[in-house]
Formats: sequence, C-alpha cells, structure tokens
Amino acid sequence: MTFEPKFIMADYYELLGVTRDVSAEELKKSYRKLAVKYHPDKNPGDKEAEEKFKEISHAYETLSDPQKKQQYDQFGENAFQSGVGGGGFEGFHDPFDIFQDVFGGNVGDIFGGMFGGGRSGRMGPRRGRDLEYTLQLDFFEAIKGTEKKIKVRKYETCDVCSGTGAKPGTGKTTCTLCGGRGQVSQSSGFFSVSRTCTNCGGHGEVIKNPCGSCSGRGRKEALKKIAVTIPQGVDTGVRLRISGEGEAGQNGGSYGDLYVAIAVKDHKFFTRRGYDLLCMVKVSFTQLVFGDEIQVPGVVEKVKMIVPAGTKTGQVFRLNGKGVKRLDGRGRGDQLVKVEVEIPTNLNSYQKKLLKEFEISIGKKTESKEKSLKDKVKKIFK
Repeated sequence: MTFEPKFIMADYYELLGVTRDVSAEELKKSYRKLAVKYHPDKNPGDKEAEEKFKEISHAYETLSDPQKKQQYDQFGENAFQSGVGGGGFEGFHDPFDIFQDVFGGNVGDIFGGMFGGGRSGRMGPRRGRDLEYTLQLDFFEAIKGTEKKIKVRKYETCDVCSGTGAKPGTGKTTCTLCGGRGQVSQSSGFFSVSRTCTNCGGHGEVIKNPCGSCSGRGRKEALKKIAVTIPQGVDTGVRLRISGEGEAGQNGGSYGDLYVAIAVKDHKFFTRRGYDLLCMVKVSFTQLVFGDEIQVPGVVEKVKMIVPAGTKTGQVFRLNGKGVKRLDGRGRGDQLVKVEVEIPTNLNSYQKKLLKEFEISIGKKTESKEKSLKDKVKKIFK
C-alpha cells in the first residue's frame, strides 16, 4: 500500500491565533487555551479534535524554540534546515508530553482543576510514539520526485489479540487490589499518599491469560515496509509526515506519525540554492567575442541559451522558470548559468603565432618575462 505524505498546511501562527512578532508569554498563553479546548480527554472519541490537538502542540513546539522558529519562518512547515548534508533533526515530541511540560504536574490533576472532579489514577489510552526515518536521495530524485520503499522497525498492534494483551477468547478482569482505580492509597494520620498499583501497573485491570504472541503487552515489534511518494522539489531538511505510521498506541491509544527526513546527495554539475539551480559551462574565447547559441543541461532536457557578442568570462545568465518545481506548486525556480572561457592547451606553433599576431594587432605587444623583469628592476633603482 502506498502512503501519500501528509503536509500540515495550516500556518502555525494562524493555527495558534498569534502574530509573527508574538512574545513567548503570549504564545504560551494562546497554546494553553487551545490545548485545553482540543485535548482528547475533554473530547473523547473526537478524532478531529485529537488531530487539532496534535497540530497546535507541534506548532507551539516549533514557535517556542528560537532555532526551529527561524527554520520555520524561512522554509515553512515542510522544511527545517537542520543538519545540512544529512545531519540529524531532533524532530517533534509527543504532543501529550508537550502539554504536560507546559502545564506541569500530573495530567489527571491538571484536568481535575480545569473540568472538575478529576480522573482516577487508572492509565487511559496513550498515543504511540512518533518516529523519524532519514531517507537519502540522489540529486535528481529530489528534483523530479520519486517513490521509495523503506523499512521501519516499530511496535505494531498485536494481530493475534488485537491489542488487548489477552489470549484470544479471554479478557481482562478488574484488579482486586486497587478496585480498578489503578492506584492504591495509604493513610497516615491526616495525610493520604497515593501510588501506582503494583498489581496491575496502573491499568486497573489484570490479564490472567496473556496472549502468547505479544506476552500480554498488546504490541509487538515488527519490520514494516512502507512506500513513500516523494514530491518534486524536496531538499535536505524537508520532513514528510505520514499520519498513523508511527508506533502503535497503548490501552487503545492511536498510532503515532512517521516523519521522513530528506537528505539529498550533492551533484557534480548542478548546485542548488533554494529552488534555483546554479551551474557553470565552458565556452571558447571566440564564442564570447562573436556570440553564439549553446545548449545547457537542464532539469528535464537540454536548454538553449544565447551568449551575446562581447560577453565577459564569469558572466551569469538567468533562465527563468528552468529551475526546481516549488513544493507549494507555485511555479518553478530559475536556472543560473555562469559562462567561463576555456583556455586552449597544447597549441601548435602556427596557432601560437596567430595568437601573438592578434595580440599585437590590438595594441598589446608581447614581451618576454626576462625583459619585463629587467624593466621593473631599473624602475626601482632610478
């Protein structure tokens, strides 16, 4: 099955309802308000709210980090120019961890104060981890787009017990030690201390007959093949998000996402600068003098280019729309061609004679290095 890369197209600033010059305090304030509104615990079973919660968490993590914010402002949501040349990018963290870092404390305590009543200490559904895979592409694979098959080792929902952890035909039973609460309390005078139930590990339920395939965990490690479609125009630093291809969640939680980080190999002839392509071609002295029509290698096919008469060596010509296709689909970049004169070697005596005659004809009489050196010495001791 082929998975199309999913881009987070919403502008991060618009997503959080802030301007580009927002302060750190205002950014956090806006995130807190939206995070509470869309948190899955407040919207049970609402997949749209869960997706929104993930997006605003990723947006906040990016804009709250000065380096990531700078990368986002420059390249947008699909490109973070970190580790140019294939270096690693740290990637996004679990949105629930971001939420807890911002609010602090126990998640159950947070929602107890916000929504009243609080939750039991029992472990609820937990979303699977996001994963990142670095994919190296040849120069033209990145420019023209391609499809790649990758192998990702990750935790998948057990196909035998469907994630329950119990042997098929059996189920879970309520923990007798904590009564299904996931926590046990101990009182000492005026104080009461709660701790995670050691019998059920905080789940509130126990498995008497564990699944033989996953040993009761509900997940098992597997090597999965995934076909990834690479759009035209990607570059080193671009990260493609494939929803639901991260690790399996726990206790009925959703899958995480897979981020494919692109690393592009250098090319011998072309150099890339954003969506523009730079190259250098050699031409003869007479082509610069008299002008000529030459063919230059391009992205798809050779491109015709006029070299005007009297062109200087090192001059750069711009071929509009002959560069790399933009990821947002709004046209292509340009191709910049630098022309350099090609110095002939292994000239015969007749060719050398003609060149000397030409030099004399334009008023530049040749002199031997020895005579030139003697003249310089005379000037010094005058």
